[in-house]
Amino acid sequence: MKQKIDIPVTMRDGVTLSTDIRIPDGPGPFPAIVTRTPYNNSGFAPNDPYLLSGYVSVLQDCRGRFDSEGRFAPFLEAEDGADTLAWVKAQPWCDGRIGMLGNSYCATCQLTAAWMRPPGLLAITPGIMGCDLFKDMVYYNGVLNLSMAFTWGAGVSGRSGQSHETSDLQNLFWHLPLADMDETAGFRMPHFRECLAHPVHDRYWTASSVEQHYGEFNVPALHSGGWYDFFSEGTTRNFQGIRAKGGPLARASQRLVMGPWPHGLGGRLTGQLDFGEPATMAIDTLYKRWLDRWVKGIDNGVDREPAVQIFMMGANEWRDETQWPPADARDMALFLASGGAANTLIGNGDLTPVKPAGGASLDRYTYNPANPAPTLGGGMYGFPNGPTDHAPLERRDDVLVYTGNRLEQPVTIAGYIKGVLYIESDCVDTDFVMRLCDVYPDGRSIILCDGIARTRFRDGLDQEVFMKPGTVYEIEIPMSVTANVFLPGHRIRVEVTSSCFPRFARNLNTGEPSATGTRMQLAHQTVWHSASRPSRIVLPILP
Repeated sequence: MKQKIDIPVTMRDGVTLSTDIRIPDGPGPFPAIVTRTPYNNSGFAPNDPYLLSGYVSVLQDCRGRFDSEGRFAPFLEAEDGADTLAWVKAQPWCDGRIGMLGNSYCATCQLTAAWMRPPGLLAITPGIMGCDLFKDMVYYNGVLNLSMAFTWGAGVSGRSGQSHETSDLQNLFWHLPLADMDETAGFRMPHFRECLAHPVHDRYWTASSVEQHYGEFNVPALHSGGWYDFFSEGTTRNFQGIRAKGGPLARASQRLVMGPWPHGLGGRLTGQLDFGEPATMAIDTLYKRWLDRWVKGIDNGVDREPAVQIFMMGANEWRDETQWPPADARDMALFLASGGAANTLIGNGDLTPVKPAGGASLDRYTYNPANPAPTLGGGMYGFPNGPTDHAPLERRDDVLVYTGNRLEQPVTIAGYIKGVLYIESDCVDTDFVMRLCDVYPDGRSIILCDGIARTRFRDGLDQEVFMKPGTVYEIEIPMSVTANVFLPGHRIRVEVTSSCFPRFARNLNTGEPSATGTRMQLAHQTVWHSASRPSRIVLPILP
């Protein structure tokens, strides 16, 4: 092996990025695997399988990180990626064939480079990455993904990695206003403040949106993610969008693998559940097979394997599909019903396939932002995450619980989950959270997925329209994605509440700007479920 360490690669604006290169022994030239990272390019394993099998390994620090010049501008990586690949392709040790590797932010570096269509880029492997910062990443459906935005943002706020060893995160998350949370914590986080300064979906967000560029992709891509990853929805939408709108090669060569995993792929233990040996996957081996096929041209059959592989939780087995969502999925609505007291798991909330036929029927609760319903597992950034028993949460009076009958036959779902609520509040703005749970025979209520809607965005994420207190509104709540078999003896459950803290920043209910608001107000919430106001969850049912 020959190595070239801390090589300055010049970008179009003159900034140089530190690049480490390892070249296999032999006459060359060789194909190259490029990883661009904000997390330090110094980590290299001597037994790297790509180097050992005849690839040049290229590891680069992103702009403004570690040994690279410039200012770090998170998620704006397209030009640097294209310039780097052009430089790699022109080197005498490269034969002109390039693939890209890396999960999470490193997947952003792949996707943004790929939509530039740089010559020589033949395949990418973007794992666990969203499609739009305001829709499913730093924000989710317009609500600040607080635990991720602050914790991750602080970690990359300096040129080197920043530590939280002495940060009191549990208290920091409560800090108001959000706009000076970084200063209170002792960090300087310009990107965090920029995100807060753009509270609607505007040009600031579209500049980094993968979703905006689906039509510009024309490269084979292996997308991988987990049902309990906070980027689960974006991972599936990237696959779906590029396959539908990309160039001919992209449309024919997208692949999706989704397992029962959090923001780390391939294991059998997630949260409080063991999904068994079938959940164990050597995802790195799959990446290499993908790159061998498309970069080296090795006929290893990976391109003839199913386009979509999804892990069916509950049954704990893999299922092959030709597309996402599955072609044979059919929407089924389950309607919320009660005797007017769905509060807590011992209330009278019901979940039924029968649409309400009667008149006014409703449930009420009070949401207090000073005492929000906490996050329990799910797509939390950090721990605990993953499948977690929500029975403790369902003892709170500000959580409505709607539970179906015990199942006699299995019910299989896979796809995007959606909630529709008819709501009323005495505040001009508030939040509603809907959550889908699988209730086990022993009483455990295991979270599958959830979502949140901020009522000011009910007419679109690009505008804020406040409510008239006492008026009934229909709102739609995207609840991300999942794939699960509800087994006989289990029950399907839906929770409705108004907070999931600290995963999502609290709505203070006053209508003040989210970044600078400090005044809290109780919100007296009403959820309607009647013939004319049929609140419901919509599940994609598989035969």
